[in-house]
Amino acid sequence: MKERYLKDSTSLNVIKAIGKILFYIMLVILFFLAGIFIGYAVIGDGNFWEALNRDTWQHIVDFIS
Repeated sequence: MKERYLKDSTSLNVIKAIGKILFYIMLVILFFLAGIFIGYAVIGDGNFWEALNRDTWQHIVDFIS
């Protein structure tokens, strides 16, 4: 009886859903950073860590606007 209650528990379903959402957010962040590093360092021939430099992002924002 107790196992069935835990299986059908609403709070357990909510925790699972939140876990999935957090997992997908972490994947998106990971792929975004990988894309930044690959695009800036490999394709753009820049320094690997300059992709996270604030001056680099300011230059990109100034270029776009």
